[in-house]
Amino acid sequence: MTYTFGIEIETSGANIPTIERALERAEIRGCDVKPDGTPRVDAEIVLPPLAACDFAFDYIKKICRVLSDVGANVNSSCGLHVHIGNAPLIESANATRFCGDSIRVKSETGRFVVGQYFQDPMDFIAVQDIMRRYTRQQNAVNSMFPRSRTDNRYCSPLSTRRIENAANIGELTFGKFTTINLQTWSRGTIEFRQASGTIEADKIINWVKFLLNLVDHTNANRVENGNRTIVTDTPEQPFRRGARVGVQYTMMRSDGGATTQQIMDATGCSEQRVRAAVSEIRSRVGDAAVVTNTQQANGARYGDGTHHTSYTVLFSFETEGSGAQLLPENRRGVESIWANVDDNLFEWWQDRITALG
Repeated sequence: MTYTFGIEIETSGANIPTIERALERAEIRGCDVKPDGTPRVDAEIVLPPLAACDFAFDYIKKICRVLSDVGANVNSSCGLHVHIGNAPLIESANATRFCGDSIRVKSETGRFVVGQYFQDPMDFIAVQDIMRRYTRQQNAVNSMFPRSRTDNRYCSPLSTRRIENAANIGELTFGKFTTINLQTWSRGTIEFRQASGTIEADKIINWVKFLLNLVDHTNANRVENGNRTIVTDTPEQPFRRGARVGVQYTMMRSDGGATTQQIMDATGCSEQRVRAAVSEIRSRVGDAAVVTNTQQANGARYGDGTHHTSYTVLFSFETEGSGAQLLPENRRGVESIWANVDDNLFEWWQDRITALG
């Protein structure tokens, strides 16, 4: 699968009109140059979505040369933000042609290319795995950048525990100023904010390649789509323990459950209120978690009275679902952030880590 990327380059030392005129003279289209709002950052250059290919990397190199020529530089306040598309390109898409179309659309309309180029967004399970892999090796990522990008308030580290406990994209969204920002999800991207500012093309390109591999390895080698059995544990007590519905829940969540009569005796509720509480419990823990046993199942005859009916809240229950899931461990790709990184890129980053000390 081919995932797209976008780049935001923060610089100092050259103002916005100067950079805009230089890009125009160099006939480089598709870039927005705008204020960033961060102290000591004079401009932010926003590139259109691109796909990994020689054309895209040459485009980045040309932009970096222009920035260098006009005296732009970076300081410790500057960052490099990379947006990885949350949906892969359609299989028939050509990376070079996509880049050309993307640059043209941005230049002509001022908007980013959308729509017919993309497949459906990746599943929550894949995003969770990407974020867990990155955060589990946060120290390794930190070593790839200067100390100014470690625990920086504009790219704060995430919580592995919170990632693992999340159940949807909303619960994976920690806020804008984090290493991985999902507030851009509705606009079609996952934003990686930790990279230090640079106008050196090789640093930009190699970080983009690293992130693209991180995303692709999860989706290609660690996650699969299809039907799956989901096991859900019911909570020990989702209500106030001393409330009537709490007492009823405790009685129902036991081996064999409880009959209507037993619940009535314990709570002083009418048969009608017991049934209403059962409906409330179903709403709280799910229909599949509550089993109703009829009068006949409990040894009574039809007509003996519904107080012979009993209810059980299962300790756990299974449902069938579809969508993505992690592959079994014996088939799942390596979790490391370096998995599937090609040898040349791996060596480049190791040399970079050594140089940073």
